Amino acid sequence: MKTFRGEVWLADYGEPVGREQGYPRPALILHGSRFDMDRAGLAVAVPLTSRDRGYPTHVEVAPGPSGLRQTSWAMGEQLRAISTSRLQRRLGEVDAAVLDRMTLVLRHLLQML
Repeated sequence: MKTFRGEVWLADYGEPVGREQGYPRPALILHGSRFDMDRAGLAVAVPLTSRDRGYPTHVEVAPGPSGLRQTSWAMGEQLRAISTSRLQRRLGEVDAAVLDRMTLVLRHLLQML
C-alpha cells in the first residue's frame, strides 16, 4: 500500500493502553518519500481527535479536502509507526500549512529529549 506525506487515512489503532489513542480514527501520515516506509509495511502517523484540548502539541485540521466531517486536531505527542495493514481507507489530504505546523511541533518535542 502506498501512502504519502499529508494524507489523512482512517486507521484502526486497536485497543488502547493507558493514555494511548485507540480504535478506528483518522490519522495524518507524516513520513516523506525519502523513507521507503511502504516497503517496510509501515506508516509514520499521528492520530486525530475531534476534541480541542488546547494542547500546544495539537495542530488543527479543517474539514473539506482532508476528508474530515468536522474540525479535528492532529496529536503530535502521539507520533508512532503503524502497520499499513491498520490503514482502512484514504480520506483526503491536508495543506502544506498544516504539515509545516506539525513539523514545528515535532521538532520542539524532539528537542526536549
